Amino acid sequence: MHTALKQRIEMMRGKIQQSSPVMTVPASSQVFVTPENICHRLVSLAGITDQDTILEPSAGTGAILRAIRAVAPAAACDAVELNAQLCDYLRREFDDVNVICCDFLHYAPQKRYSHIIMNPPFNRAADIHHIQHACTLLKPGGVLTAICLNGPRQNEILKPLAEHWEPLPGGLFAYTGVSTAILRLTVA
Repeated sequence: MHTALKQRIEMMRGKIQQSSPVMTVPASSQVFVTPENICHRLVSLAGITDQDTILEPSAGTGAILRAIRAVAPAAACDAVELNAQLCDYLRREFDDVNVICCDFLHYAPQKRYSHIIMNPPFNRAADIHHIQHACTLLKPGGVLTAICLNGPRQNEILKPLAEHWEPLPGGLFAYTGVSTAILRLTVA
């Protein structure tokens, strides 16, 4: 890796660590904080209300949860996060959210959700697997809004299911310049 690129990455890591008390999680953990404007876009597309039951898988530092609470402060909300340190943080920050510490792909609740709002991991088509699993957790008529890669596999597998597909500008996430999109789908 070029020295200039390494320096730029270290500078970005420093800025992120200074701006968030929980960003001691290494970049290799697949924690990519969703920008605030994208969180609000996901929530807006979801059309949530205080009467909804909402799941936020791969909750990370709670960026999407903050946007959910801004629109629907009384909605029943669960969050799934694999990283125990982040789960502890989420429990402190969101005492009204049920935080479950587990691998989302193994999450099998008894209930179903009216809405799932998510930014899943992207490595090795994990976004596809997470979105497919999330669809199994929705009630009939349930709505999922998610960020995914805007790549060939996602365009082949996810885009045909989406009622809304919105390409996002590059460079939204620290450490990566991958092409992403927002999708919205309703489960029959």
